[in-house]
Amino acid sequence: MPSVTVVATPYGAPAYVSLAEAVAAAKVDDPLATVTLVVPGERVGVAARRALARGLSPRRPGVAALRVLTVRRLAETLVGDAFARDGRRPLTGPVLAAAVRHVLRTERGMFTPVAEHIGTVRAVARAYRRLRVLSEEQLDKIAATAHAVPAETVRLHRLVRRRCEARFFDEVDLLDAAVVAADSELFGSAVVFLPQDLDPPEVALLGAVARVSDLRLVLGLMGEPRADAGPLAVCRALGVHDCGGAARSPVGDVVVDASDPDDEVRHVVRRVVSALVDRPGHRVGVFYGAADPYARLVHEHLARAGVEVFGRGVRPTAEGRLGRSVLRLLALARNDFRRGEVLGLVTDAPLWHEEGRVPSSAWERVSRAAGVVRGDDWTRLKDYAAHQERWLGDHPDAEPWQVDRAGRETHSARSLFDFVGELRRGLSEVDCSRSWREMGDAALRLWSSLLGGDALAPEERRAAERIASTLGSLSGLDAVAGEPDPALLRELLEVELSDDLDRVGRAGTGVHVGPVAEGVGEDLDVVFVVGAAEGLLPARVAEDPLLPDRVRELTDGALPTARERVARQHRQLLATLAAAPPGGRMVSFPRGDLRQGGTRMLSRWLNPRTRIGVPSYAGAVERECCPATPQEWRQRAVVEHLLDSDPVMTKAIEARRARAGSEFTAFDGNLAGETLPDPTDGVAVSATALEAWVQCPHGYFLRHLLRVAPVRQPEEVVRISALDRGTVMHDVLERLVSRAVSEGWAPGPGQQWPERSRLVLSEVAHERFARAEAEGVTGFGLLWELDRQAMLADLVESVTRDDERRRCCGGLTPVAAEWSFDHVEFPLGDGRILALKGRIDRIDRATDGALVVTDYKTGKAKWYLRVEEDPCDRGHRLQLAVYAQAARADFGDQDTVVRSEYWFATRLGGFRRIGHVIDPPVLDRVRQALRIVVDGIAGGVFLARARNAATNTLFACPGCDLGEHGNEGVAAAWERKAGAVELAGLRTLLCEDG
Repeated sequence: MPSVTVVATPYGAPAYVSLAEAVAAAKVDDPLATVTLVVPGERVGVAARRALARGLSPRRPGVAALRVLTVRRLAETLVGDAFARDGRRPLTGPVLAAAVRHVLRTERGMFTPVAEHIGTVRAVARAYRRLRVLSEEQLDKIAATAHAVPAETVRLHRLVRRRCEARFFDEVDLLDAAVVAADSELFGSAVVFLPQDLDPPEVALLGAVARVSDLRLVLGLMGEPRADAGPLAVCRALGVHDCGGAARSPVGDVVVDASDPDDEVRHVVRRVVSALVDRPGHRVGVFYGAADPYARLVHEHLARAGVEVFGRGVRPTAEGRLGRSVLRLLALARNDFRRGEVLGLVTDAPLWHEEGRVPSSAWERVSRAAGVVRGDDWTRLKDYAAHQERWLGDHPDAEPWQVDRAGRETHSARSLFDFVGELRRGLSEVDCSRSWREMGDAALRLWSSLLGGDALAPEERRAAERIASTLGSLSGLDAVAGEPDPALLRELLEVELSDDLDRVGRAGTGVHVGPVAEGVGEDLDVVFVVGAAEGLLPARVAEDPLLPDRVRELTDGALPTARERVARQHRQLLATLAAAPPGGRMVSFPRGDLRQGGTRMLSRWLNPRTRIGVPSYAGAVERECCPATPQEWRQRAVVEHLLDSDPVMTKAIEARRARAGSEFTAFDGNLAGETLPDPTDGVAVSATALEAWVQCPHGYFLRHLLRVAPVRQPEEVVRISALDRGTVMHDVLERLVSRAVSEGWAPGPGQQWPERSRLVLSEVAHERFARAEAEGVTGFGLLWELDRQAMLADLVESVTRDDERRRCCGGLTPVAAEWSFDHVEFPLGDGRILALKGRIDRIDRATDGALVVTDYKTGKAKWYLRVEEDPCDRGHRLQLAVYAQAARADFGDQDTVVRSEYWFATRLGGFRRIGHVIDPPVLDRVRQALRIVVDGIAGGVFLARARNAATNTLFACPGCDLGEHGNEGVAAAWERKAGAVELAGLRTLLCEDG
């Protein structure tokens, strides 16, 4: 007659000794006798197999003919093949969610207002899993209650069950069938090791095993009646009421309190590092009661300390980079292929294209340059590639680096265009699928083709397999979900991946990190429990809104109430502490929480022998015996003055002192003595670049020496910028004048622009507006329509105003537009010659032979008013004189009178003209300014200037507002260092006396 033998044991090392004795007894001195070991989880199974292999019992039972299984895995072993032969498939998460979604759409009932919410699907699916362990009588009791929500939940449960039971099976089906199929010949003697809280179907299977085979129950008890309720219930369910004595409840040897969770975890990590000095990592465990914030904190701080870990991960698969990528992939069509979504996909995951990893950085740059935002904008990549090729054809003498860059940009644009085309085709196959099987296969093909053969980390390989298996399991949805739906596909995948928490490391290698539930069944030397404060351990347990405690009490313990769940957590804490011997148990809790505020108290479950307070972070770094991370070691070394010779630290201290002082140093932009390009060395420079140095030397250094420029994202363009507006209007006016001059209908002295000019202007303007739209610089459609109309009105008005301007200036005739010049020599008066280049917006000739050089402006005139007093505006406006010299060189001689002016050719600027006749006194003033600018650049003077709100004289560089004080800090630094001799020339130019 089979018998049930119960062995009561403490948790930790004694439990594994008891296990070894129980297995040895089951083998009855026959090492090859079949024994089935039933464990509470896979991790405990691994630990049990290793413990038995070590030979903890004098009889050395070993692991030959030993099968280690969980209760549910045992049921699968017994009857899984029979279900497969009957054509029934496992009820996976996506299949269950799809069935729930279908039932909610067809039989909504009182869930009608929230039936379409994904949260409702998740809640009903969870309730289904919980209700499956109940008998029909228990379900009837819940359905008969006066509580509408639980009764409605049971109704939905039964509808989902009827929809799935013919084609699918779940774990309860396996357990019920295994009770009937239990046979001693299948598993020999049985040993049940440390059973915890078992569902009625699981207990029924163990009862069936006990009826056909000898069963030895190794029961972990701790002397706390409520905490031992779960194991004792298993014992009584098997017909055994005398379960033996219990060990004394373990307590924490030391309780440590810290100011907040961060300091608490830092202290624990220091203790872990100390413990690892004389023991391997798998003999140490760190467990937490609340995952938020401890899961992330423990993993992060142990990683910084270089400690290898294994156990429960921090993020579900849906939040990992592969999970985010596949969900983003399936949402691309719904999001109209927005640039940010496509780039997020290629940046997040290791995707492949054209036999190699996708160049995410290059694709980001080229899509930004092409002005791609969404949808049909991706065709702009073809236009951009064609533009680069035309540029190469138009510039046969381009520098090698320019040719190389244009070639790479062309290839990147076409490669990205092809990649997006492949995405569109693949997602189109998904959308056009006629069955869930086709849809799953199409999605899996697309995902597999993108993921390619790149090597993945172990955690990512597991995530990739999980995604592939989920997509491959969608064929079962044809029986429960109706017509295939791409939106539902993504929803189901998100539900499945959100519930799939990743694992880190390999069991038995490194420090075990996880919730206190994972400490049950461990055998360790040192245990750390963090977050042992009220509200965290025990955690606040909220009632299930679908299955509240008042209906759970009707299930005879099959559905635990909130009180029972708290008791389970208490048992888990005690079992975790018992995993280490006395002297190896440390518990910690935070006195407060900087994230949420408030104070915390020590958990009611703890009665420490010793309580220690952790000092602040600074105090811990100074006094703790064993810093854990390289950062803490460096900080300790600084405190003890051991890093005085460290070059990095010395340089950092020197930089802070130099920037805070009054001297102009290399840390502020003094690069005197360095090899720098001299503007007078023969290489042509533009007047705009020289102006930039005056406006902000540091901005000039970034933009023109380091080639650093602000990045403008196409998605951030709400309406056309002032710069792009000016570019468009410049192009339109240039093409109008150029056509008039080349075709011979430009107005002569005293003549007005012919009527033809309005037609050409309209044609040219609309072509340029269309090009601006294609470039993606126009912003939102409604705002662009307003801006376009305003720009067209300004252009038409400028033609009429130009008639007045030409008449007032002595009868002007246009002779050139957008006139380019290069290497125009500008003597500086000290023997040096500056070679200048640029492009003149327009050149007119008066009846007396004088020239008028015009620089179009489309903004406000107030920023240029000082030109009327100072022809070069203290070095900020050098273009007029430079353009005048270029015009003399190409359209006159040294005696030709030239007037250079800014013409504000918009209603915003009032069509105002500001300028001067460029005569010798003006040129002398400009030469003086240019000498100072050239000397400053060649001498390495690159101190940042703050923005001047009154004159807006600051080059738009990305570096001047960096730092803790922004523009105010830049202004304060300028004032502190203004007395430096290197800045004397710039102060003179700016009329600052120092």
